[in-house]
Amino acid sequence: MSRRVLNLTGRELASMGAKDFKEAVKASEGRVVAAEVVVTASPLVDGVSNVEIASRFGADVLILNMYDVLNPAVAGVPSEYASIRGIAEFTGRFIGNNLEPVDEGLIPEGRRLTKVSVIRSMELGSRLVVVTGNPGLGVTWGRIAAGVREAVDVAGGRALVFGGKMHSGGLRVEKMYELPLIEEVLAAGADGVLVPAPFTVPGATPEAVESVVSLASRYDALVMCTIGTSQEGSQREVVRSIALHSKACGCDIHHIGDSGYSMGVAVPENILELSLAVRGVRHTYKRISMSSLR
Repeated sequence: MSRRVLNLTGRELASMGAKDFKEAVKASEGRVVAAEVVVTASPLVDGVSNVEIASRFGADVLILNMYDVLNPAVAGVPSEYASIRGIAEFTGRFIGNNLEPVDEGLIPEGRRLTKVSVIRSMELGSRLVVVTGNPGLGVTWGRIAAGVREAVDVAGGRALVFGGKMHSGGLRVEKMYELPLIEEVLAAGADGVLVPAPFTVPGATPEAVESVVSLASRYDALVMCTIGTSQEGSQREVVRSIALHSKACGCDIHHIGDSGYSMGVAVPENILELSLAVRGVRHTYKRISMSSLR
């Protein structure tokens, strides 16, 4: 029987292989929390990095946004821990990074999804490559599917590959929950798909999210429900409602974005609220209190 993420120590989270982690997520029955962090943003609190804050408020998984794999650095983290493997050791968490399937010249090459950036992500220790787009870049489902296919080919099972959207990204010609488009991503070999959580974008009904969960199950893929529209800075009651509806829809991983008081990390109390909503005090306090020496 697979171990659950709920029972993993920080050392285990920091070192577990991609395939085993996927099984551990499945075994956790919708009780895994992921926090996204903009690595270029100044720390919310002086003397401690945003990746540390996200970890200590309940995240099991950290997704590094705007992480340049050709020039690795994370604001507030000592340079000797700047690799993705180093961040895993530094925080005791399962670490991944975003790569964006956009045209050359729009963003730094170390953030753009290419064969080189995926290879470099693997060299730096990434175990989760998330193919997605930041606001204003107009990333389509087709580009995401193509990016997933390339990432899967390069990663070769060494990292999980997720693909999807947290928001429209400035593109209004595609429906967010268009199942044939999402199926292209799954058919490309994605280990998981990400879609906006209920109530986070126009049309984000629980029924729409449930339809994606049903589709993903046919591909043995995970579903990450995302809060990526600055509601990570909303009242705790809003975050709690989103979390519970996501869990009811069948989401495997509950994601909270990086826009809190400013761009960088969610309001820390809302990471905690999300964790409490989907798994209660027992597993939340275990995650935030466990010694790094275990």
